[in-house]
Amino acid sequence: MATTPFEELQAQAEAWCQEFEQYKEECKVFAERLRIDWIEYLGAKSTDVEFHKLDEHLDRIADGAFTLSPRLQVGDDGFVYFGLTLFFKMKKQCLDEHVRVGVQRVKGQWRVRWNQLEMAYGAAGSHDAFFQKATATIAQKFTTPFHRRRGPLGFVPIVSNEHLTLVAPADVRVADQHAAVGQATDGATAAAPATSGAPAVPAKK
Repeated sequence: MATTPFEELQAQAEAWCQEFEQYKEECKVFAERLRIDWIEYLGAKSTDVEFHKLDEHLDRIADGAFTLSPRLQVGDDGFVYFGLTLFFKMKKQCLDEHVRVGVQRVKGQWRVRWNQLEMAYGAAGSHDAFFQKATATIAQKFTTPFHRRRGPLGFVPIVSNEHLTLVAPADVRVADQHAAVGQATDGATAAAPATSGAPAVPAKK
């Protein structure tokens, strides 16, 4: 008895799902290997780099637990994503660096998206060139003056005396005018505007 078109489609769908589950398992193994290789490159401890969970929008789940096994999310760009967190433990505080990593295998080669930057992972063996670029993106963040960086959720940081406030970009001009009035009153001298478009940082008294 001949199969119906629906039965043919169902068989194809089942084969596709099995192949996709196998592919996701390979992505999971790749992610675990990438984490270990990065730890070795950094000379860090296992507890310094762990996975974090992503939601369906590929954003980090803030209250999600950290794990040693990646939780994969499939993007609409053909990449499979997971989150990595690098912990900087200091005496008085702990600063975390969250990275969203997307992986895709094409013709036996892995493509990697590190946040918004796509980089070649390289063939089997040493991946130092990849990790040098990945680590440099984090180092650049910490070598950029704070007043030249945009804050979270599109807010621009403004430093005033000993206080830090976050002001929406549309309110920056108003904030600048307010700061100028205050400086004119107390005789303080304003610093030159930053070339990046961030507001000027008032001089310390």
